[in-house]
Formats: sequence, C-alpha cells, structure tokens
Amino acid sequence: MVSFGHLIAVLAVAVSAASIAIAVYQYRRTVHRDIFRVYADKYDAILQPEIYPQWQKALAGDNTHWERLTPVMIAYLNLIWEECYLAGDRVIPKQLWELWRPEIQRVLRSDFAREVMNTCDFHFPDELTCGSAQPARELRGSQM
Repeated sequence: MVSFGHLIAVLAVAVSAASIAIAVYQYRRTVHRDIFRVYADKYDAILQPEIYPQWQKALAGDNTHWERLTPVMIAYLNLIWEECYLAGDRVIPKQLWELWRPEIQRVLRSDFAREVMNTCDFHFPDELTCGSAQPARELRGSQM
C-alpha cells in the first residue's frame, strides 16, 4: 500500500517536472521573440521608410534607382546570408525562418538582386534562389 508520504513525493516530482517544462518553453519563446525583434530592427535600419517606394520599384524591375540603392541591396544581402547561416545552425527558429523565407526568395529572384549578386559575387544556397526545400545546413554540409 502506498503511504501518504510517497504520494506527496510523487506529486512533488510531477509538479517540479511540469514547472521545469513550462520554464523552458517560456524561455524559448522569449529568445525567439528577441531574435525576431533584433532582425526586425536590422531590416528597419537597412530599409528606411523614405527609400521604401524606390526599393519596391527596383525589385519590380525599374532600374532607374538601382545605382543609388545598390548599397542598400548589399546590406540586405549580407543580412539574408547571416539569417540563412543562423537558420542552418538552428539559432534562428525554423518557424521564424519559414515566415521570412518567401519574402527573402522574392527579393533574391528580382533582377535587381541578381544584378548585385553577380556584380559583387554573392553566392546563396539554392534553397533560396531556386526554391528547393533542402535545408541550408545540408547545402553547407562539408563546411560545418
């Protein structure tokens, strides 16, 4: 027969385990939220509101602003590469990466981005430039 003391001990262990699981979950959510905020701030620093209309036109193929926006595109491409690397190492959560990836792919497939990538010799994993679902860490396999 189980004594009252054993029952209390089992309940205490269960409550402790649940508390630890909740704490880990909350910590991870906080870290993910902080990562999102950091990268949102980085994007805001690169794509200033006053240049956003020209940026959208440049991505749509209007090359009249390409020369002026090339430094912006280079900074954007560097940020994308940083995110791709961190997503491949699972520093950036998969859900967040999947949220960002369609916009990143849209930019990388623009004529403006392709021009800058060719001029500056940027190389991105195929998952971003041609739509493969293969994870970045597999594409960088031997470099890890």
